[in-house]
Amino acid sequence: MAKIKVDLKDKSYNIIVGSEILQDLGKIIKEEKLGRNIFIITDPAVNDLYGDAVRKGLTGFNHHTLDMPQGERNKDLKNLKILYDQLVNLKAHRDSLIIALGGGVIGDLAGFLAATYMRGINYIQVPTTLLAQVDASIGGKTGINHPKGKNLIGAFYQPKLVYIDIKTLSTLAAREIRTGLAEVVKYGIIKDADFFKFLENNSHHLNTKAFESFDTLRASLKVWHTIVFESAKIKAWVVEKDEKESNLRMILNFGHTFGHAIETLTKYKAYNHGEAVAIGMIAACLTAVKLGIFDQKSFNQVITLIESLGLPTEVDGIPSDKAVDAMMLDKKVAADQIRFVLPEKIGKVVVQDNVPLKIVKQVLKEIGCKS
Repeated sequence: MAKIKVDLKDKSYNIIVGSEILQDLGKIIKEEKLGRNIFIITDPAVNDLYGDAVRKGLTGFNHHTLDMPQGERNKDLKNLKILYDQLVNLKAHRDSLIIALGGGVIGDLAGFLAATYMRGINYIQVPTTLLAQVDASIGGKTGINHPKGKNLIGAFYQPKLVYIDIKTLSTLAAREIRTGLAEVVKYGIIKDADFFKFLENNSHHLNTKAFESFDTLRASLKVWHTIVFESAKIKAWVVEKDEKESNLRMILNFGHTFGHAIETLTKYKAYNHGEAVAIGMIAACLTAVKLGIFDQKSFNQVITLIESLGLPTEVDGIPSDKAVDAMMLDKKVAADQIRFVLPEKIGKVVVQDNVPLKIVKQVLKEIGCKS
């Protein structure tokens, strides 16, 4: 197992990355004295795959498993209320512990549940998707969606532990692998050109076919361990510098201003998060090219890598005026200016809020939006 410390003083915690380690989680909970009354928040599919492995390590604990429906559109007040009711009925108190077992939806929802139930109880992130392992589970962003926008209701609330078992990646569908790879590519562009090059050189390992035989699985898992560990390390470094997104942490939103608008306008059905972010990264890079701060060669590298990973680079027919309206509702808007994270080179980005609307509309048209 490898360990990364997220240094936030009295809110510090560890990220643990390993393979086939789910059954050992109970030992850490006991050693760290994180709670005796445990509530595992998960969905039926993840519960069938990994629930027993987690519960196997919880001998001696009082534990309950609470299933929630899958999908981004279920990350809402309705399902949050169901969880509140279950915690109350099961007599959960402030010494209880929530385990978020699943992808980003479960992590966001369970994290917000932990942040708000009895004004805050302990929780652990146990992410089982690539997207959650490299991004959503780290940094304490929790929340639910509003019909008008993604994650408009939420809180910064740090977990007590992020516990990552990369073997869970071997059961993901190809689309789920791709959606996480969008966030992985993001880290290379915003912070680490060498990591971006590593992704270019190892793209042949980054598909579900590599999991189909023992030899390719073994080789692939070594690559995935590096990918997850390095991504988590970059995310942890940014969070340490800026826990509540007042400055540096905004760079983690690279591709998300456009991406969240796409998700909202398609009601989270046409594109999953990673697909929307992939298109958003292309849009951000194209904006930077038009502003003269990012060169065409680097843009070509980005689009080539994204296409090689099977991710989309264009959106299908969203009205550009509605896309602008959706971006204006984004949490990163300041003084009625849309705030964009734009690349200056691979490995370095800048935050800008003075991008001319004319250029934004040109970019939206070029990525497939209709007038």
